[in-house]
Amino acid sequence: MVVISMRQDISLVAKDYYVQEIAYQDQINRIRNNEDLGEFKTEVTYDRDKNEILLNAPGADQMNGTIYFFRPSDASLDKKYTIRIQNGKQVFLASDFERGLWRVKVNWQQGEKEFYTEKVLIL
Repeated sequence: MVVISMRQDISLVAKDYYVQEIAYQDQINRIRNNEDLGEFKTEVTYDRDKNEILLNAPGADQMNGTIYFFRPSDASLDKKYTIRIQNGKQVFLASDFERGLWRVKVNWQQGEKEFYTEKVLIL
């Protein structure tokens, strides 16, 4: 048992640690860019009364990006859409999604600047 445990690789740092760190910092910058928009930041909300999931993007009619609905318990239910903002929002029918926990990830770009927001929804 001691011999086996001594031969195990127990390095705590990934081989591409620095690449991962740069990617993580880029993600932090995207999140910060969205927060810096203040009252114009993009948000995902769930309107239980209307049975709608809303991507709210006030003041942004030209967004290039994707909205990804991630189902942690079943990857076969994951959905990905192109952002198509009209009048500051994009509507998704909650009835198109299974009930339960969803993680909604929104990546978009305006000009040269990249943005990101994420929301956990329970339908």
